[in-house]
Amino acid sequence: MVNGAPGSAWASLRSVPGTDAEEIVLLGSPAHDDPTPLTGEHVFDLASLTKVFTTVAALRLVDAGLLELDAPVSDVIPVGTGAGAERITLRHLLTHSSGLPAEGGAWRTGLAGDELRATVLAGELRAEPGGTHLYSDVGFIAAGEVLEQMSGRPLTALVAEAAALMGADSLTWRPATSLTVATEVQPHRGLVRGEVHDELAHALGRPAGHAGLFGTVHDAAALARTIRDDGTGARGRVLSGDHIRLMTTPVVTADAGYGQAIGLRVRDAAWMGEADAVGHTGFTGTAFAVDPTSGGYGVLLTNRVHPSREDTDVSAVRREFFRPIG
Repeated sequence: MVNGAPGSAWASLRSVPGTDAEEIVLLGSPAHDDPTPLTGEHVFDLASLTKVFTTVAALRLVDAGLLELDAPVSDVIPVGTGAGAERITLRHLLTHSSGLPAEGGAWRTGLAGDELRATVLAGELRAEPGGTHLYSDVGFIAAGEVLEQMSGRPLTALVAEAAALMGADSLTWRPATSLTVATEVQPHRGLVRGEVHDELAHALGRPAGHAGLFGTVHDAAALARTIRDDGTGARGRVLSGDHIRLMTTPVVTADAGYGQAIGLRVRDAAWMGEADAVGHTGFTGTAFAVDPTSGGYGVLLTNRVHPSREDTDVSAVRREFFRPIG
């Protein structure tokens, strides 16, 4: 436990309305068996915060005229199996409304690499595209594939380009183990440190759009500020204001009650509390939120799954942390 949260590490950064000051808190150590004091240079497995960086990379290609949000992705790669699969668009993928399954569990059978990727992308639809919100890692894996095919560039390069403009200078897919915060002890892998925690991403063997990025609290704060500042990053324009509004305007409602915009959740009270905010969480214990109206924002990175994911709910901790940003 660190500051009331499970795990060994806590890194937070918060800017409350009415002040330009940023409150930074660094507590604990990168692992229970590594007593090194946590610093601002330590990188966390960002888990599903990766989806937001993938979203930004996708919208940059839309800004550049290389992609269309509402064109069927079947024109680029086959995605999904079943009624309506040919109608899936990039907008569906980025709003979890494609009908694709939540995850590709074939990694449990030993499938890996390109064979696993093909199996995952051919997943049977759980609903028709455009109608129902079904949170889907598979959808963001597909989005990453579409970005690579349409741009002729690897996802790593597309994300790095956006990150450089944001000022997210430590963001990486391949961190140095000594600077990485540990995650879970998994039965088939042992202690995971310096490698992606997500089992599917690990089995795929190369960067994917749903998980796999590592970053510092400052990297995640650079993303939050870019959203707050209408698409302008520390070193220049990252996205148009119109596309930031697509990321902050809900288009479908999840069963849990929050709104889903392109890439971001809107007013997810389960962890944002009463904040009128947009943001995202990651399974490993990461989260960020931005209140577009007040300008407040916060980043909270923990390794709650270290050494185990059992009994590690941090919803209440997150609600308390993000409460002042509204």
